[in-house]
Amino acid sequence: MEIVWFKHDLRIRDHAPLTEAVAAGPVLALFIHEPEIILAPDFSASHGAFIRECLDSLSAALQERGAELVELTGSVPGLLEKIWLQQPFANLWSHEETGNWASYQRDKLVASWCRQRGVRWRQAPQNGVLRGLTTRTKQDWLAELEVYSSSEPVKAPRNIVPARLDPMLPAPVAPLQAAGHDKPGRIKGGRAEAIRLLTEFVRTKIIRYPQSISSPLTAEDGCSRLSPFLAHGVITVREIVLAMNRRVGSPEIASNKYRQERLINALRFFADRLSWRAGYFQNMESMPRLEFDNIHPAMSGLREEEFDPARFAHWKNGETGYPMVDAAMKMLHHTGWINMRMRGMVLSFALNELWLHWREPALFLAREFVDYEPAIHYNQMQIHAGTAGAGSMLAYNPVKQAQELDPEGVFVRRWLPVLQAVPDAYIFEPWTMPLAAQTACGVTIGIDYPVPLVDHLEAARQARSRVADAQIAAGIRQRAVRNKAGQNRDGANQAGLF
Repeated sequence: MEIVWFKHDLRIRDHAPLTEAVAAGPVLALFIHEPEIILAPDFSASHGAFIRECLDSLSAALQERGAELVELTGSVPGLLEKIWLQQPFANLWSHEETGNWASYQRDKLVASWCRQRGVRWRQAPQNGVLRGLTTRTKQDWLAELEVYSSSEPVKAPRNIVPARLDPMLPAPVAPLQAAGHDKPGRIKGGRAEAIRLLTEFVRTKIIRYPQSISSPLTAEDGCSRLSPFLAHGVITVREIVLAMNRRVGSPEIASNKYRQERLINALRFFADRLSWRAGYFQNMESMPRLEFDNIHPAMSGLREEEFDPARFAHWKNGETGYPMVDAAMKMLHHTGWINMRMRGMVLSFALNELWLHWREPALFLAREFVDYEPAIHYNQMQIHAGTAGAGSMLAYNPVKQAQELDPEGVFVRRWLPVLQAVPDAYIFEPWTMPLAAQTACGVTIGIDYPVPLVDHLEAARQARSRVADAQIAAGIRQRAVRNKAGQNRDGANQAGLF
């Protein structure tokens, strides 16, 4: 019997462990609902609901090939032990996982159990990550990433001989309920939806993608929206690259050199973001405590002792007094997704204008993002907080962002209907409305819509200064480059691009 353990790889195509296990013998396809994961503070009901839909899709695909997805609830080592006592097995097949600390700790326990029982745990790399990268250079890793991304996806097995267990498997236990509630506007999971989105993106949307990703008005439809499916392994980077290459080489595109050049440039733009994604995974692989510890330990203590729970609550609820920030948070509450620029803006506002330590905002956003991937997420927290290095610390001007990306206030009014009647002249700074204007539009600042929590310009100035001083004192940067702090508002913010 070969056991294939599905984790964040909820697919049968481009799944080397499954294909190799099928060639080795009868297969038990296994997914485990783990209390250590589901009850962790970065997991939510919306994650659970999306995963459920993906599991249903995976189960149907396995059934078409003669197998069954077995779902169990409990500790992975304990369940593997129960199965092994009923029917000893020699191989456990899975993909490597570069996830949160809970998954890292669990994998160590599974590895220990496998050694004790003489089970060979056959793990395949994914996401372009090189495990144990200690002596190889960045160039080595990039070369490996190129090989991985451009190689042909592994074909799905046509027939799977299912393992027959006698006696029966451990009795199924109902999956645990995660915290919170599902989101009414959440994207639906499953392989069919992933393929539909990929096909639509490559055929019609990709050319305008570079111009669409920043504004919330265009990003919702202009981005691929594949990030949740990548996060849970419903689709792979290699499948995306293959689809893009086929599109470039299609007769329709090849016959039009101008359009082909535009498409190639857009694809390169998108591919760069896939590369950044892989880089974050590689970084998390080498620093598994990234979700707890500052990349530069000398930056510890910068914000921790000044955490303001009231400010944090207002930020979480979309009640900061800055319409663009609050509208983005309301959209996130409803859909579980906001685009790149909005992620950077709400995050930097929390960490810098409100001077909140990154850990609690990180956990809140992890629960909100349906496409939460720890490797991307915690790298982004630290980049914005200034704890990742001399070039990090990002502060976005929420008023300027609104003026540039939502000039007529369409996005703000959509998600903050209370401001629907506010004149255009005040829509992004409603606190500047004269009392007569407030009365005329029926919005009283401080009652119907909050007064700003802080003066964003002064708060950002102080944050830049404090972060720069701490980096200089820690020897992370030189005083000569201090004025460059926080100037890069786009390049370092690659979370949620897809």
